[in-house]
Amino acid sequence: MRRCGPISSPTRGSRRRNLASIAPVRPFRLRLARSHRMKPLSDGRRPRILFVAMHHSVHAARWIEALLDAGFDLHLYPVDPAPPHAYIRGLTFHRPTPASPVVAAPSVSISRRAVRFLRHVLKDPLDAIRLLREKLARRAAPPPAPESPPRDGSPLRVRPVPFDGDDPQARVRLGRPDESEETIMALHGPQMLAEVIADVQPDLIHSLEFQHNAYLVLAARDLMLAESPSRGFPRWLATNWGSDIYYFGRDEAHARQIRRVCEAVDLYSCECRRDLALGRSFGYQGPELPILANSGGINVDAAQRLRDQTPPSQRKLIMVKGYDHFAGRAMVSLAVLERFADRLKDYEIVMFSVGARPRARALELKAAGVLNIRVIDLATHDEILECFGRARAYLAVSISDGISTSVLEAMLMGAFPVQTNTSCCEEWFVQGETGFSVSPDDFEEICARFERALADDALVDEAAVRNLEIIRSRLDQSVMTPAIRDFYRQALGVPLRRDGSGPR
Repeated sequence: MRRCGPISSPTRGSRRRNLASIAPVRPFRLRLARSHRMKPLSDGRRPRILFVAMHHSVHAARWIEALLDAGFDLHLYPVDPAPPHAYIRGLTFHRPTPASPVVAAPSVSISRRAVRFLRHVLKDPLDAIRLLREKLARRAAPPPAPESPPRDGSPLRVRPVPFDGDDPQARVRLGRPDESEETIMALHGPQMLAEVIADVQPDLIHSLEFQHNAYLVLAARDLMLAESPSRGFPRWLATNWGSDIYYFGRDEAHARQIRRVCEAVDLYSCECRRDLALGRSFGYQGPELPILANSGGINVDAAQRLRDQTPPSQRKLIMVKGYDHFAGRAMVSLAVLERFADRLKDYEIVMFSVGARPRARALELKAAGVLNIRVIDLATHDEILECFGRARAYLAVSISDGISTSVLEAMLMGAFPVQTNTSCCEEWFVQGETGFSVSPDDFEEICARFERALADDALVDEAAVRNLEIIRSRLDQSVMTPAIRDFYRQALGVPLRRDGSGPR
């Protein structure tokens, strides 16, 4: 069997919280005195959309890509200094730029950090334990994946946005004192975003994800309305990604911030019915938009060229998600695999998006000869798909997720999915027939379902055929591109007032 090529990084990073010193937000003053009230779309210009998104995400890139050449004037505001994904093109990229080069902060020695932590333990042991747990749970994201080949089409138009603050690296808190501790670099903070909004005057602001992007838009909105309440704020669409509400909504501080977002937005979208109900429960009162996968469309035919045509029942590879953070439970997945070690002797286990603890445990199991595990550190998206295309089954255990893009990729490439029911996977596969949805708290159930996927050849072969049909009918670019374009036409056509009485 041909091995997947030497592979690189998880294509998706874990969430990060930076609890560094937080800079106070300076009073907002518009450099540009333009009004940003929505102009009628009948004035001859193209509808203008400003995305606030994780610009290095392949999912954000594929979503935005569906709008190219569709008659929209597209703009993108980044949330950090990293370069945009190679698929990002055909839009204006508003890059915050400091007056002088940013100098990296001096590193702090391990011994000095240890002394600081011990002082914190003596002063406030409970808070020290809390911070340590958060640091362990939210490790920095792995190195970015190698860039995919750029797409053909219109180039990226980069517009520098000058920063005139004191310290571009200072951390700015995005919420109120009783809300979450999410922060952002001042260089990319709410004041800079407010400047861009005032300049661009978008017909629609679309934030993709809550904890980084919607919180940032909310903070910019607070600044702008405090400066000039009569100006109003552009129409705002917030999209819920993954665990944005399902998990973080259980935290009191986050819940307050999420509620303010849901009450402030004109439009809310998500990728499953569960999250639509959650948005309503947090105060969203606007119209119901179409429910679409946040990962955008997939070129199914191109992906199939990466797929091994061997029937899944004959494949000797198991794909495993390695997340070990606020939601990921990859250590449970490893325990499941260890139970079936004797039956996996001829299999290669490929772990991707791997956290520190699962990585260490996986290497221990490999060194001891228990399991033949390969840990992926860096990979392009196509390399990940290629591995899915050689897998018999896919195992993922977490306490929170959205649809889980990896489940969709497993279905696309013929790997039988065993996924915890804390995702929205049952809205895509047929429980017990084309996938297994299991409880993250029932280890024996996970083992039983994984064993069935390992033993039942007819099950995995029949599921592969049906799952490909499901993905082709719901996620192929030929389906998703027109659906996403209609999504925005509907969003731009919705009256600004929720009671339908006209613009605000």
